[in-house]
Amino acid sequence: MGSEDTSIELVQKLVDQAQSLRMQSVAVPLKDLRILLQVCEAVVAQQNSSTVK
Repeated sequence: MGSEDTSIELVQKLVDQAQSLRMQSVAVPLKDLRILLQVCEAVVAQQNSSTVK
């Protein structure tokens, strides 16, 4: 399991906990947010490149 998988799982766990507690916000470690952002950017770039073809 890579750091990307671990970060995504941690963020998902925090989101699930916040939702179950009806919280409006939650603190996520910056390291995990950066990794999640990189994954999202890679997916968007891949989608954009496949759309252009």
